[in-house]
Amino acid sequence: ALVSLTIPSVNSFRRVGPGCWTGSDVSWGVEDKEAPLRVCIDPATRCATNVELKLADSTSNVYLKIAAVLSAGLDGIMRGLKLRPMAGSTEAEDLDSSLASKLPATFEESLEYLQCDNFLCSILGKELVTCYIALRKAEVENSSGVSLEDEVIHAYRLA
Repeated sequence: ALVSLTIPSVNSFRRVGPGCWTGSDVSWGVEDKEAPLRVCIDPATRCATNVELKLADSTSNVYLKIAAVLSAGLDGIMRGLKLRPMAGSTEAEDLDSSLASKLPATFEESLEYLQCDNFLCSILGKELVTCYIALRKAEVENSSGVSLEDEVIHAYRLA
């Protein structure tokens, strides 16, 4: 559901997948350019310096994105949820396939997840989520069948 807020367009989903350095599943890793959540290490000190959320782009509303990501993280901390094993680790390989979840394949699918996510709906407010989903579904419908080239030309004309 988070990706419906962090990569909120059909075009955003065009850059997600294996080999795109954005990630294609729900995972994290240390210095793993393919993981959607990457822990970066300072080569000199071997200490973690920052964390990158790579499933985010400039088409998102920064306030909704930050509110959702921070709230989800705090919820996990407050409930004492255990962090899943790091991608590529032995523990990750042994995970039940139901825990090794894939990201939504399309923006439309991510909107369905958001609509069913009681936690995010309660944090953002049901009215805001309902309006957000309606607006984004209209954008999806408007862009359906439009080539990337036509989309770029349209965006250029609006600028």
